[in-house]
Amino acid sequence: MDKQIAENPDISSFERLVDENWNERKHLAEAEFDVRSEIQGLLQRGEAGEALKEARMRERACRDSLARNNSEYDAVVESWAAAVSKTAG
Repeated sequence: MDKQIAENPDISSFERLVDENWNERKHLAEAEFDVRSEIQGLLQRGEAGEALKEARMRERACRDSLARNNSEYDAVVESWAAAVSKTAG
């Protein structure tokens, strides 16, 4: 492992970015779970008005944030893989 770090000193940057991404993803997934639970509760109570509309907007915002998070994760992994390939080859 030490040899890998010596050959690729930027590995800590990639690890930090992946960790930050996973932490954000965990928060976003929890927020999505909460809003979906809220939506289910609203529907179970027969509420289909403004409160449901607002909750659905928050749900879409969570989905958009998760999609952005996925794209950022993919970019970090691709960059890290390119750096590994460069040092390996």
